[in-house]
Amino acid sequence: MKEWLFLVRRRFRSWATSLLTWLHGAYVAFSQWVRLVRPRLISFLFDWIAWVYLLYAGFSVHHIRTSPTLIWRPEEKFVLPELSPTGWIVVLLVTIELALFVRSFGVSLGQRAFGVSLAPAGGSGTRVAFPRRVLHFLASHLALASLGLPVLVNPERPWHERVAGVVLVPRARGASRYRPWWTSAYALTAAVLIGVTVALGWAVTDIQLGALVRDVGKPARLWRGLSRPDLSYFFTPHPMETDSIFGALVKSLFMALLATVLGAAIAFPLSFLGARNITATGPVGRLVYALTRGFFNVFRSIESIFWASIFAIWVGFGAFAGTIALFLHTIAALGKLYSEQVEHIDPGPVEAATAAGGNRLQVIKQAVIPQVLPPFLAFTLYRWDINLRMATVVGFVGGGGIGLLLKNFKDGGEWTQVGAVIVTFAVTVWLLDFVSGWVRERIV
Repeated sequence: MKEWLFLVRRRFRSWATSLLTWLHGAYVAFSQWVRLVRPRLISFLFDWIAWVYLLYAGFSVHHIRTSPTLIWRPEEKFVLPELSPTGWIVVLLVTIELALFVRSFGVSLGQRAFGVSLAPAGGSGTRVAFPRRVLHFLASHLALASLGLPVLVNPERPWHERVAGVVLVPRARGASRYRPWWTSAYALTAAVLIGVTVALGWAVTDIQLGALVRDVGKPARLWRGLSRPDLSYFFTPHPMETDSIFGALVKSLFMALLATVLGAAIAFPLSFLGARNITATGPVGRLVYALTRGFFNVFRSIESIFWASIFAIWVGFGAFAGTIALFLHTIAALGKLYSEQVEHIDPGPVEAATAAGGNRLQVIKQAVIPQVLPPFLAFTLYRWDINLRMATVVGFVGGGGIGLLLKNFKDGGEWTQVGAVIVTFAVTVWLLDFVSGWVRERIV
């Protein structure tokens, strides 16, 4: 019985070892296959999508310009052209032809993105002759008609490349002579993409430069009020307000200060959890790292003005709501900056502390914190500067402080008081920017 169990155990161990070896070999082969297929298939999709975008953006610009009565609603501006099924097939074929053309007769954007280019097979020169490019263009149609099987079956040297006598090789950096950008196919395509994107943005945002000149007299009363700031309510509250300009400014200063100090205190420990070189050392560590970075990215992407709107409803209008909004955004923003700084530390002290037998906390305390403390302080001071500016914005949605006072004066049409608030705040920001810049120079 024991001998039978021993044989079974040995057979199972041998079978498991063979299975793991096969799985590892399959994984390596698959990774190699993906590495060879990706520059061809994904770069082709990149080129095709670029041409689809060009056609669609051009249609959208034409649609917006020929329909001036449209209001800004995406469902009205970004519409598909009304084409028959045959028309859509023609559009598909045209964009595919254009993608194949740029891949055969120049460095396409997709190939450029993957750092590859066509070269003669066998190392015969560096430039592909025109007949070979034509042959590659024609053979690419057959490869595409077979749903890319030549690339999938033999990704290292597909059939259409062998027929044309070309090969896709890594693009040599700095090896080619200087060429003006207008003679480069990929640069021209990139310029066209940028130009169409600017034209689309121009049309979508309804930019009308003529209105700046035609309606220049409309804000005359506003400019007159702003140019004559009335400081009579600097220390004395306005009859319709509870705070003077100075009192509201002090509130905004403390809103920014509390949000920065408390946010930095929480972002400091979280930054080490969000640093790849400190946390992502095992399955649990990678999970903690991903969750922490996800928290930073999500909360950083939501602007403070949105948080202020939520907390103004939650806890009521005032400086408390604005402080919480700035506090949440500060945690995420500083946490991201702190963690990236931790990831770029000098590994030498860390290795020395680890070799001396230090545990994780000791290594962080002795080898990491001394390196990151000066930039951490600089980031914190810079964040205070940002929070002070944002304190004005969150005040417009109920966050209190000088922003709320500015909104009330604006809504009441008291432009001389608006000018007083703007001048006061601008001088304050300038002074604090000067002081924080001087301090950052001393600690970095």
